[in-house]
Parts: sequence; structure tokens; C-alpha cells
Amino acid sequence: MNRKYSELQRQLRDTPFFWSRLGFCYDPPRAGADGKQIIFSREFDEYRRVCRDFADAGVRWQTTILHSGWVADSKYDYTLCDETLDALLDGNPDIMYMPRVKLNVPPDWCKNHPEDTFVYYFGPREAEEIAALACTDRHDYFGADTDGYSVNGGKGVWRDDRVNRGGLIGLQSFSSRKWVEDASETLRRLLSHLSESKYRKQIIGVHIAYGMCGETNVWGVWSPLGDGHRGDFGINARRNFAEYGIAKYGSREAALAAWGGSLEPPTPLEREAPRERLCELFLSGDQKVRDYFEFTSATNADAIEAYCKIVKDAYGLFGRELAAGVFYGYMYLPQSPNAGHLAIERLLDSPYVDFMSSPKGYFRCLAGDPGGEQGPSESIALSKVWLDEIDNHTHLDRRPDGRARDMAESKTLLWREAVKNLTHGQGFWWMDLGEGWYDDPELMHEIRKLTELGERLKSKPHESVAEILLVVDEKSLGSMSISYGLNYGLMYQLHSELKLCGAPVDTLRFTDLFTQPLDNYKLIVFANCFRVTPDERERLLRLTADKLVVWHYAAGILSPEFDIDNCRKLTGFRLRELDRGGSDFIGYPREYYNNSHRREPNDFPLITFDADGAEVLARYPTGEPLAAIRGRVCVAAAPCLNAADLRSLARRAGVDILCDADCTVYADNRIVGFFPKEDFHGQVRLCGREIAADIPAHGMKIFEL
Repeated sequence: MNRKYSELQRQLRDTPFFWSRLGFCYDPPRAGADGKQIIFSREFDEYRRVCRDFADAGVRWQTTILHSGWVADSKYDYTLCDETLDALLDGNPDIMYMPRVKLNVPPDWCKNHPEDTFVYYFGPREAEEIAALACTDRHDYFGADTDGYSVNGGKGVWRDDRVNRGGLIGLQSFSSRKWVEDASETLRRLLSHLSESKYRKQIIGVHIAYGMCGETNVWGVWSPLGDGHRGDFGINARRNFAEYGIAKYGSREAALAAWGGSLEPPTPLEREAPRERLCELFLSGDQKVRDYFEFTSATNADAIEAYCKIVKDAYGLFGRELAAGVFYGYMYLPQSPNAGHLAIERLLDSPYVDFMSSPKGYFRCLAGDPGGEQGPSESIALSKVWLDEIDNHTHLDRRPDGRARDMAESKTLLWREAVKNLTHGQGFWWMDLGEGWYDDPELMHEIRKLTELGERLKSKPHESVAEILLVVDEKSLGSMSISYGLNYGLMYQLHSELKLCGAPVDTLRFTDLFTQPLDNYKLIVFANCFRVTPDERERLLRLTADKLVVWHYAAGILSPEFDIDNCRKLTGFRLRELDRGGSDFIGYPREYYNNSHRREPNDFPLITFDADGAEVLARYPTGEPLAAIRGRVCVAAAPCLNAADLRSLARRAGVDILCDADCTVYADNRIVGFFPKEDFHGQVRLCGREIAADIPAHGMKIFEL
């Protein structure tokens, strides 16, 4: 897969970063009783030591949150910004710095600009009422109900004193032109300030951040489904959505006809209520919801492009190009259509965006698990740099759960995440969100070893050796109602199970199938490919004729409109819906829905298919076919087959299984890493040879080729 990177992009990919909490402040900004801006710790000397430890281990590119200086509406103060720069860079000329700059509005901005404020479904609709809620306890600063912002600090847990519950309004609307105008001014001022700093030569780029946790996620997206937090019903948001529809359909009358007689945004329940029928799940006759998802992502992309362009235009200030990028592409988030993360293609085409990023996937991320990411990182890395945020909770984390249990597991986490990124041609940064997660000489020794490994591998360009391909599609996500159970299985669980099949796996977006070579793949697993045009269907059938393919759920049902027979045209199997028998849930066998989030898949229709002489691989408890194979085509009515089934299919396809167990294998032409779930004693395959290996559960075995 050819990557045409600029020299700056190549450096971003090949140079590891370290992220520290130095300068990590309350967002949006707020002053304490002493009148000083609230930050989580002013122990700059301690942070400085940790950053220096990483620099001495070879990790000299570093990043932190850098306050933008935007402390109130039309008011700027760079005191905290300068304190952070001094703490990190003074006396450290070998450290290069990429600040993460948050562009969320100060709360008083909402009081002054109520028309451009984010309003939840159950919130007010009039400007005066919105303004009256600004800066009160009903003003949601986080995008989610919480008892206060808390962070594990060096002296214990820092907890914000402001309980954040029952919010009726959020911060800025993502579709607000006023916000983009004011945040752009903030960013220009900050870049001008940095260009005049004595550290200007150490600034290498800007990581643009806003929304929930700075991850360009729309406010409220992590709230429970259907509770009214999802979606913007503010004054200008509603007006902008109506204008979007009128522009798309050519007139107000045409937009009204397309949207069922109303130009108001669809309600949370209209977007994500449990669906009993396939036609409801795939929004047959409900164009408004599809357009709302499109609008949400388009306006998010508008803001991202505007801010990244400002960074690229700062060439004149710095005398050189700065890197610009964002958190984006969270397809594996079950509620991603509401998050505004489906305009991936547009940002890949943008000349202003150098990189995209996400935290590592928080699903099956402990030792023994496969780890992962929250978006199609390999597809994005074809044209932009993917930077993975390695938010690993080592055994030094103070929380009792969700962390490594001991030093051995901590080392496994470090190596698994680093090898994952190295074998997929991706960049990353080590993240210490809790202050002290790496504060041990033994762990820092591992960081040094991994840094040296990355340096050695630079001399031999990365090439994929995977024979298994997983295909995901953001356009299909935007063409259906949000189903937590279905999307969770298809986008999180399937990805995880496939990685445990004992062989390396690549992932591509559906669009990339038609531009990338597929010769090396023997097994192609389609996750959520529901929207397939007749032309794409014919091309797909030709491209995959010599592969074993696995189609999940209702593959190809939109072509472009809903028709259940479209599934047969693509897969060769005739699909049919199962009668739940009233409110009773038939259910999958537990091995096909190992859901660690303890949610049952009861918010989407159950389906089966006519086997018609095919080999049935699995059945529902009631006897209907759940998975079957005919020739070189397998269909699965469940959102996810398990690792054992997928390994069996891979073996049928002729895939070289490197470890015959539930074991994650990250490999390319330079390095192979084995990360088994349970104790493994047997033979692993390496370059066609059998090699004896004893690997403990939650351990690892690494081979540098």
C-alpha cells in the first residue's frame, strides 16, 4: 500500500511522542477561589522530570494540552500557556513540541451568544431562556452527567467541585459559524504568541481539539441512548439544518417533501429507538435521519478544515510548515453517526489535515486482549498519518480495575501497542494520564528498547503480510438507525474476535477496496457493508471471486434503497426476518455475543436465511441457521462470529495460521509479535517454519526478522 507522505508526515509517523499532564487545565477554563485558572496540578518540577525521563529514553517529541489563552468571551490571557512552555521546554532544547489546543468556548460566550449555543432536546428554544442557563448548574460543561471532573494526581485524586448533572444546554454548537469565527481568532492569536516565543523553533505542529474530551465528539454523544442528550436543538443549529436540507433538495418545498413535512431535526428517539423490523432499522422512507447524520459530520468537518488551515497558513509566522491534525474517524464507537465522525473521505482529501488520531480502543484492552483502535487507522494511514494515543493503564495506576496487574503485564501492554502500530505503519504517543504510570526504571528501560526498535525498523519499509482483511464502511453507519447492540457487535466485538484468530489482520474502509491491491488476502470479512450500489456489487463479486468471503448481518440490503432481496443478490443467500414472538427475545448463543459491556442485543431485528443445501456452521437455540457456508461464501446472521469460528474459516481459505490458539498476532515483513489470551505451549509459525514457543497467559513473544 503506497503512502505519499510529505517529509513532515513521515517524521510524525516514525517518531514516537510522549503525552504528559503538564498544564492540564479545566475545560472550559474556570478560576478558583484564588482567582487563578484551575489546573490539575502545579507540580511542574515533577512533570518536568517525567518528561525528561522520556527524552533520555529517546522520546524527544512530546505533547501536552496547551491552554489557548481564551479565558472569557473576547478576553485572552497567556499566563498558563507560558508557564506550561517554560516547564517543559526551558533548558530542554532537544525536546520538540506539538501542543494539543482545545477550542471549546468559555461558558460566558454562551450567555452572550445563546443562538449559537448547543441545546439538548429537552432544553429551551428561546434565546433569553438559553442565556439565563449559561454559567449555571444546568449548563453542561462536559457533555455527560458526572459528579465532577476527577484525575489521578501525584498526590492522590484531584476532583473538581462542580457537579455536572441534568444539563439543559452544552457549550458551542458544532454548526455555529460564530464559534468557528471566534475560535479561529483564538487560534491565530495563540500561533502569533507562540511564534514570538523563544521556543518557536521547537514547535512542530498543533493538535486541534474541541468537543467532548477534545475529541471532536458532539456534546452528549456518550449519554445513554434515547435520553435526550444526543443532537443539537439550538436556535442556529435548527436553522442551519433546515438550510442544509433546502440546499440539498433545491427548495424549501422539496426539503419538506423529503423530510416528511418538517424541517426540524429528528428527535433522539427518531434516530435511535429500538427497531423491530429491518425496514425500520435501515430507515426505509426516513431520509431526514440520514441527512441529519450527514449534516452533523459535514459541519464538524467544516470546523476541522477551518482550524487546520489556520495552522498550515502559519508558515509565514514560523518560516516553516507546521503539522495539523485532529481526533477523528471514530467508526467503532457504536453511536458514531451522532458523534459527527463520518466525513472521513472529506478529511482524507483535505490539503490542510496531516494526521488523524484516537485513543486506543477501550474494549478488550488489558493484557491477553487484542487491543485496538477506535477508527479505520490503516485506511486513514494510506494518505494521512494515523497517530495512536496509547492510553495504557500500567500497574502503577492507582485505580483498582482496568489496569495491568503487575510489571509483566505492563510490559505486555507496552509491547503490544507499539508492535501493533509499527506493523501497520502508524505513529503513536505514550500517554501518562494519571501521572506516574511509567515512573519506574524498569518500564523506562522498556520504552528505550521500543524506541531503539522503531529506529532499527526505519531502514526497512513496512509491508503488510496479512492474509485476512476486515472491511468496514462509514457510509453504511450513516444510512441506518443507531443500534447499540448491532454496532457494538459489528464494529467492536468482530474486530476483536478476528484479531484473536492467530494470524495478522488488515482493516480497510469499503471505499478502499476498489483502489488497493487485494492479491495477498485469502479471507475477507465484511463487517457492516449494508450500502452497496449495483455497480459496486458487480465489482465486488469480481474482486472477491477467488477469496473466501464472510458477510455479516444484512450485507448489501441498501442498493441504494432498502430491499431485502438485495442481500441475496450480493451473498447468494435469501435472508428473512425472525419473529421474536412478541416481546420475548430469542437470543444468540452466548459464544456469539460475548459482550463485556453487559448489554443484550435487543435493539435490532433478528434475522436468519435459507440454507438451501449450504453447510450450516451454527444455529440459534431455536434451530434456525445462524451461520452457513456455500462454496467460498459464508453468511452470518449474528453481528459477530467468535475467534474459533473465524480461525476455522481462515484455515479453509488457506490462511497461514501463525498460532493455533486465541492469540493476537501483529506482524509485518520486519517483526512478529504473539500475544496469547491463555497459556500457550506449542509451535508457532515464522517465515514458513515451525518454532517451539512457551508463552504465558497475558504474556508475549517477539521476533525481529
